[in-house]
Amino acid sequence: MDIQEQYSNEARIQLNFASFMVVAIWVCLGVGLSFAVAFHLLVTNVSSGADSASQMFWFSSAVYGFLGFIFSLIGSAVIYPLYSFWCERMRGQRVKGKFALVQRSI
Repeated sequence: MDIQEQYSNEARIQLNFASFMVVAIWVCLGVGLSFAVAFHLLVTNVSSGADSASQMFWFSSAVYGFLGFIFSLIGSAVIYPLYSFWCERMRGQRVKGKFALVQRSI
C-alpha cells in the first residue's frame, strides 16, 4: 500500500455530523471547565463560611461544569444544520493551518 501526501496551509472543508460533534466535544469540555472555575470563583467570593464554601464548591462547581458541557453539546447538535447549510452555500468552511491530503493506493 502506497501513501502519498500533499501539504497545504489552507483548505475548504465540510465536516459530517460525527466529525462536527467530535470537535464540539472538545470545545464543550473547555466550556464546562470554564464554567466550573467561574462558578468556584463566584462561590468563594459570595459564601460566608469556609466550611460551606468548601462543601458548596465541590458539588456546585461539578454540577455547573456538567451542565455547561451538556448545554454546549446540545447547542452544537442543534446548530449543525445551519453549519451544513452555510458550508453548502460557501463550498466548504475555509480554514488555515497545516493540512495533509492523504491518498492511499492499494
